[in-house]
Amino acid sequence: MHSPMQRKQAPMRKKGIAIMKMKFRNLKIHQKILFSNTILFIIPCLILSICLFYFMQRKGNIQLNESRLVILRQIDENLEDIFEEIVPFSNYFICNTDINKIISRDSYPSGFQEMNALKEIRNYFSNSRIIYSNLDYNIQILGFNGKNYSLEDMGETTITYPDIEKIKKESWYPALQECSSAIRYIPAYRSEELQKASQESIIYAVKLIKNLNSGREVALLSIEIDQTLIQELFARGMNPHNPQFFIMDETGKIFSSTQEDLVGKNISLDTYIHKLTENSYGYFPARINGVLSQVCFVTNRTTGWKLVMYDEQKGLGWANNQMIILILSISVLYLLLTVLMSFYNSKYISTPVQKLKSDMDIAEKGNLSVRATIESEDEFGELGKQFNSMLNTIENLITELEEKEEEQRTLELNALQAQINPHFLYNTLASIRFLIEMDMPEKADESLVALVKLLRRTFSESRKLITVKEELSAVENYLILMCNRYQGTFEWDISVEKEAEECLIPRISIQPLVENSISHGFCSKTETGHIQITGSICGEDVIIRVIDDGIGGDSTKIQQMIDQGLGIRKTEQFNGVGVRNVHERLRLFFGEHYGLSVSNIQPEGICINIRIPLHYIPEHGQYEKSKKERL
Repeated sequence: MHSPMQRKQAPMRKKGIAIMKMKFRNLKIHQKILFSNTILFIIPCLILSICLFYFMQRKGNIQLNESRLVILRQIDENLEDIFEEIVPFSNYFICNTDINKIISRDSYPSGFQEMNALKEIRNYFSNSRIIYSNLDYNIQILGFNGKNYSLEDMGETTITYPDIEKIKKESWYPALQECSSAIRYIPAYRSEELQKASQESIIYAVKLIKNLNSGREVALLSIEIDQTLIQELFARGMNPHNPQFFIMDETGKIFSSTQEDLVGKNISLDTYIHKLTENSYGYFPARINGVLSQVCFVTNRTTGWKLVMYDEQKGLGWANNQMIILILSISVLYLLLTVLMSFYNSKYISTPVQKLKSDMDIAEKGNLSVRATIESEDEFGELGKQFNSMLNTIENLITELEEKEEEQRTLELNALQAQINPHFLYNTLASIRFLIEMDMPEKADESLVALVKLLRRTFSESRKLITVKEELSAVENYLILMCNRYQGTFEWDISVEKEAEECLIPRISIQPLVENSISHGFCSKTETGHIQITGSICGEDVIIRVIDDGIGGDSTKIQQMIDQGLGIRKTEQFNGVGVRNVHERLRLFFGEHYGLSVSNIQPEGICINIRIPLHYIPEHGQYEKSKKERL
């Protein structure tokens, strides 16, 4: 049930809507377009402004945090560089046999010998300053025999050494014994004894020294890393916003920081600890000392410590003001575009239609070169694109009809070439298996290597033309396979002039001729056959001959079959499919003057001649591109 007030307001709303409709109908067309476009643009403009504000702020925070991670990773890499340079520095003392002998001795017969040992140690320390002049670390060797040595102990000052027995009782020492072959890095706060040597050290690199002969532990090596060095790493990551840094160990305790009041404190909130420990790197908002900050962190891969950068979230007010100015500017621009587009649509909407109609009249008269001018990306622009696409399709169809015959011929030749490979592959694999079964691993290995090279050349090669030298390399692999398959059936020899080897030839041009000699020339021959491949220059051409002393054949009929495609009997030395394929491809590439010719060899045998040009410039992309890729 509606209340009396609601029943009274309903007719008033209907009357107001009717008045607005009437006023809108009375507007002129350009006023209607202006009013409609303004309403339609204001709402998207507001939505776009809000989205822009949100996404730009979000993207800005992500980019800022990613840049902070880059800084942290660089600091971490610098810290890793310090750890890496400590390794050879420590090995200089640990792997030195003289030092090892001195610190392994429990006692000396006389004080003189003990002084000589100390002098020798000091000499090594002095030499280390020269060899590792770029490293400024103090190193101490705390012997289990009670003898201690330091890089700073040159007899001029008194050095306070830690008590090695007390060190053995500290909490970190058992872990060092478990992994005695590696350097372990510990924060200074974890060892009260090591801090006696230097209050400036923040990290200690410690390692147990063992006797090189017996393997017993004889001393503890300690290398001091000063706080100033770590602060220098932090200083390199500073920027105008002055972010702060600290290093937290696996227990959650901060032992180094650009803010001194944080040193020695533990991260108290479990939420922050969880975020820092569950991932190796990342960023999240947090409150540090009561101030809202953005925290970024990475994990050092050597120690597992967390390198943390935090920066107060300040300066956002100015950023918001800039964003508001940007959004207002975009809104004003949208309003201006609305007005301009309204006038444009009302006055010039018919212009693209008239231009398109004129272009269609020209095309109708037979001039297919005409193209519509695309001035916009609206429906009229799409019509123009479709019109241009239609004319392009008509021209392409005409071109395709002209190229169809040549393309079909090429596809047929490619199909013939593809038919050769499967049968050959199956037989070759069977022959390799036979060699293995016959306990001929050398032959099987030779065949397998030749097969791999041949298949790589056949299936990985994208060039249509290759050098004669490359083709002969493939043929040689093929002959190796056939010799191992038909052992004792034939012998072969290849002799080609050096200059002829660099000429271009369609790939898989010689192999079918060799295959023909093996499969048909020697099929009924009882004696060992011979195949000879020669290559020589004849004027402006190169003649490659494949000669065998097989069962022979009628060279006239074979030549007729090659030229005209007529079949011959299988008992003769010839298989027309592969050889005619070679002949057709040679003529297709080089012209009618080139191809195959056949002649008889007395008393038995046949010679197939391949004629190719000495100097041939391939079409663009046939050879030169692949040649550059190989180089």
